[in-house]
Amino acid sequence: MKLLEYQGKKLFEENGIPVPGGRVISGADEAFEAASSLGTEVALKVQVPVGGRGKAGGIKLAAADKAKDEAEKLLAMEIKGFPVDKLLVEEKIEAAQELYLGVVVDTDSGNVILLFSPTGGVDIEQVAAESPDQVFRLTVDPFAIPPRYRLRYFIRQGGFRGKILEKLTGIAQNLLQLAFNRDLLIAEINPLMILADGRVLAGDAKVEVDDNALFRQQFEGKFWEEQDELEKEAREIGVTYVKLDGNIGVIASGAGLAMTTMDLLEEAGYSPANFLETGGGITEDLLYHSFKLVCKNKGVHSVIINLYGGVNPIEKGAKGVVRAMGEMTDPPVVVAKALGNKQEECWEVFKSGGVAVVTEVGTEAAVKELLALLDENKPA
Repeated sequence: MKLLEYQGKKLFEENGIPVPGGRVISGADEAFEAASSLGTEVALKVQVPVGGRGKAGGIKLAAADKAKDEAEKLLAMEIKGFPVDKLLVEEKIEAAQELYLGVVVDTDSGNVILLFSPTGGVDIEQVAAESPDQVFRLTVDPFAIPPRYRLRYFIRQGGFRGKILEKLTGIAQNLLQLAFNRDLLIAEINPLMILADGRVLAGDAKVEVDDNALFRQQFEGKFWEEQDELEKEAREIGVTYVKLDGNIGVIASGAGLAMTTMDLLEEAGYSPANFLETGGGITEDLLYHSFKLVCKNKGVHSVIINLYGGVNPIEKGAKGVVRAMGEMTDPPVVVAKALGNKQEECWEVFKSGGVAVVTEVGTEAAVKELLALLDENKPA
C-alpha cells in the first residue's frame, strides 16, 4: 500500500520527523487561502501514487496571489494514468543542502537496510551508479534498532558534525522506529533538506506499507487513496495486482513466478497487462475472481497462468478459471502452466474449458505456447 506524499508526511510529523508547513486542498478556490497562510511563495505539488511527477510538470512554485491559477492547471492534469484530485500546498523552502535517507527492505536478502547519502534530490539508483562511495548502507536487525551512538557513527560518514549530526541521527532513529512500528516496506526522505538556519526538514515522503500487515495497523479512517478501481478490487479479493500498459494478462501463484513470466514476455517483445500474484492459498473462488479481474482490463486479449501448488490442490484453481471463462461470451486465449498437488487433475480441468496446458517445468514453454496461439489467431 503506497501512501501519498501528504499522508507519508503526516506519519513523519507524528513520529518526530520535521516537515515543511503545508495544507492539502482538493479545489483551486482553496489554493489562495492555503498559500496566504503559508507565506508569500509556495510550492504546489500534485498528489499521485507514482514517481516522476516533477518531470511531468506536477510541481509548481507560485506567489500566493497566483496560487489559484496554478492549482487550476495542476488539478486538470493526469499523470501516468492517475487524475489529480488533491494538491499539497507547502511553504517554499530554500535548501542549503539536499540529502537522502531511507529505510528499505532488500528483496534479495530480506534484510532491512538503512540508506544514507549526502547527495539527495535525485534518484538514489542514479547516485549509486555514478558515485557508489556516496551511498552508505547499514543492515539493521529488525528486533533491535541500533543504539544512537551507532547511528551517529553511520551518519558521520557523510562528513557531518555537531548539531547537524545530532539532528540527522535523531531523524534516522525516528525513521527506523516508524518503519518497524508501522510495518513499512519503504520509508524514504528525498530530499532531506538542511536549511541555512540549521533546520532539517523532510522535503518529500515515499512510504509503502506491507499489505500483509494492514490488519494490525488500523490506520484511522481512509488513510490511503485508492486510485485505480481494479487495484481496489484486487485488495478486496486478497491478491496483489498492479495494472500495466500491455495486453497479456498474467496470473501467478507467487511473485517470483509472476516476475519471471513478465520478464519472458518482455524479452519476446510483448508487454504484460498486469502483475497479479495470488499467494499460496489457491482456491476455486480466488482464481475465479482473479481471472475476472484481469479480464476487466479492456486491453487484455490473452492470459497466461503460472501456478505451483504445494499443500493446496491446484485443480480447484483450474475450476475457478474455467467457470469464469464459461460466463464470458468471448473469452481470451488462455495458456496455463500448472505443477504441484493434483496437477494431472488440474490439467484435465483446464483442457475441458478450452485452456491450452503446458506440463513442462520451465515458464519459457508456456510463453512460447501462448505466442504460437496468438500467431494462429491473428486476423487474416
